[in-house]
Amino acid sequence: MPKIELTDKFCQSAKTGSVRKLDYFDTLAKGLVLRVSAGGQKSWFVVYGPSNRRQWLKIGTYPEIPLGTEKGARQRAKDTRANVQGGGDPIAAKKAYVASMTVFDLVESYIARRAASRRSVDEIARRLRKNVSGYDADRNKIVKASLGCIGDVKLSELHRRDITKAIDAVKDRGAGVEANRVFEDVRAMIRWGRGRGDLDSNLTEGMARPTETGERDRVLTADEMKTMWAALAEANIRESTRRILRLCLITGQRVGEIAGIVHSELDMVGGRWTIPAKRAKNGREHVVPLSEMAIKILGDQIADVIALSGRKGRGIPPFVFPGPGAVAAVTGASVPKAVKREQIIKRGAATILGIAPWTPHDLRRSAATGMEEVGISPFVVGHVLNHVSVTKSNVTSRVYARYDYMREKREALNLWADRLANIIEGSGKVQHLGGEEFA
Repeated sequence: MPKIELTDKFCQSAKTGSVRKLDYFDTLAKGLVLRVSAGGQKSWFVVYGPSNRRQWLKIGTYPEIPLGTEKGARQRAKDTRANVQGGGDPIAAKKAYVASMTVFDLVESYIARRAASRRSVDEIARRLRKNVSGYDADRNKIVKASLGCIGDVKLSELHRRDITKAIDAVKDRGAGVEANRVFEDVRAMIRWGRGRGDLDSNLTEGMARPTETGERDRVLTADEMKTMWAALAEANIRESTRRILRLCLITGQRVGEIAGIVHSELDMVGGRWTIPAKRAKNGREHVVPLSEMAIKILGDQIADVIALSGRKGRGIPPFVFPGPGAVAAVTGASVPKAVKREQIIKRGAATILGIAPWTPHDLRRSAATGMEEVGISPFVVGHVLNHVSVTKSNVTSRVYARYDYMREKREALNLWADRLANIIEGSGKVQHLGGEEFA
């Protein structure tokens, strides 16, 4: 049982050598132990009590629980020993807590403590509550909860078969993509719970994704774009949703980023939309030049929101696309659902707005393809799409290259808007960068 002043560098490289497991006792925080297993697992323990009745309390895993932060292993060790000296019994308290915790408790704790910092927290919360817990945050039963919900199962009694039950129920209703996402949410939650010490093992280790889904490659043809655009005007969906879908095709941006636009992100005079890092998928601020077509749609939407606010006698919301009640923005998830509701199956063939089934993300892919067709380089298209593989793929681009490609992005989106206008209106010709004309 070696004693050493633990450091992050040491914790990262610590190994067991030839033994099955090895305990490293910290010399700075009395009782703190880093246990390293032959498989590379590293766990924190606090040891206390007399030598003949020594108690080992697991307080988490490394690096999920860091060494020296305010809530790190050293501080937890000090707090635990102070509790013991005050007459407490941390092991008994932990057993009682874990015995009382249910999957519902784990779901709500994960949403509040871990998922809350993620851009997709609303979707994660929806999936876990509807498909795993079965209860909302106030522990009210969700009306259309999945049949496989396991919210009442005690963590002390949770087994892999319970997780399988929850995932299978989603898959069995034909929602293969949703099943995969629920599985990923559960796997992340279980890993997090194990790192905190709420669970003693990673129950999802070795489990396979419930369905295999290939990468989508759906790109709308020019004829499909024209048909869809025309049918969109008569579709039974909200006008704001129509505009979001059109902007997906015009700008090539993600549906969730468009749905969540706030007024402060827009410079309508300068024709710029700045997506802040906290809303961008890759966590990096992204400036989107706005074509006249995009500005017109955004202007119409803003005018309608202002008019509605006046009729309702309420303040203008900060959201360009407010949801019901204007207390929040429309969610990105609501838009593909609205598209899916327009699906018609006739003689066994499905169509959405007159063409083969499509999703809002297919509009983004179609915009990217359209830009390349009019001669925009894939590198510039990557910047338009804010693909991190293009914009920040190496040290040079991340740290040193600061050129923003605004001129190239604006040219690309203007050329694409002209091409799209030609497709949907049949007006005039569009010049290809290489000189070729599109009819």
